[in-house]
Amino acid sequence: MKKIYFYVAYPYYFPHFLPISKIFEENNCKITYILSSKQNSNNMEQIALDNELDYIFGVDNLFDNKANVIFFANPFPRAKEISAITVFLEHGIGTKSTSFYSSIEYFDIYLTEGIQKYNTIKELYPNYEYKLKNVGFSKFDDIINFNKEEKEKIFLKYNLNPNKKTILYAPTFFPSSIEKMSDRFPNDFKECNIIVKPHYLSYERKKYKKQVIKFKKWSTYSNCAIMPLSEYNIVPFLAISDVMISDESSAMFEFAALNKPVISNRYFKLRWSYYLMPWKLNKRIDNSKEMYRQILDNANNYNETVSYTKEALINPKKLEDKRLKFSKDLCGDIDGKVSQRIYNEILKRLRSNFA
Repeated sequence: MKKIYFYVAYPYYFPHFLPISKIFEENNCKITYILSSKQNSNNMEQIALDNELDYIFGVDNLFDNKANVIFFANPFPRAKEISAITVFLEHGIGTKSTSFYSSIEYFDIYLTEGIQKYNTIKELYPNYEYKLKNVGFSKFDDIINFNKEEKEKIFLKYNLNPNKKTILYAPTFFPSSIEKMSDRFPNDFKECNIIVKPHYLSYERKKYKKQVIKFKKWSTYSNCAIMPLSEYNIVPFLAISDVMISDESSAMFEFAALNKPVISNRYFKLRWSYYLMPWKLNKRIDNSKEMYRQILDNANNYNETVSYTKEALINPKKLEDKRLKFSKDLCGDIDGKVSQRIYNEILKRLRSNFA
């Protein structure tokens, strides 16, 4: 029986790994999740328990020489010390990948989501082209396969009206638009469901306590559901929502890749050091996203956010042609079969190793 490890450094890696591990398990492989013990350990353990996963804590377990294959979603230079086949897949689509490109040097297999990223890395690292496997974005598998009953459960769980349009607000923690959004945000869309899916760091770091205060204000509206820290997986909310509002989260490109309209808030609450040294913001924001903002409605203030969102609810096909091209270039085939393609690639490598 082949042994497969998945190294989880952060809770938001689970949605990428779970569809893949399911395929391996269906093919009689032994699956173990290696959880980082440095941070988020309680949260990640609960996720593992909820999904009935076999798990252990500690990065040292990656070096126990028991695994045949180990999956990573973060740069990990020590991967070159591991005897198992090491596989890298990025936790954000190609718009957020520039800092991770060099990872190809120390992993055995580097999975790409679309032809744009594949070609970029091939040009940057021609000597490592043999490591590249263009398979798609595994996180999308569960979205494509998300059925009507699962959708109904989400609406019921958060007391939302399944007959209304649903707006997903999925901001990042910094730089974030949360503090600059109106206290009456849900009231401006009282004809819709509002789902707010915060980044987990909005809850975990005291410096963002004003963001939590804002969430509590919004939670007083009957049409608004604030997702708790325990809701680590954004996939169900991507599946059921009609429009997304975000700021600098890569999730907005994931939503657009599903051919759904996105409003990107370009106004942020910054720390004082960023006002004094504006160049720090340019360093913080991934400028490789800029060429893809043409598939988004970019709002420069809250009133524009409201206007663009209402327009998107009425005319969701406005930027459809651009979204579809973007989706193909950056995400490849969104067909619910990405994890199966990954399994097939790993199986070929395993067979060649034992040939």
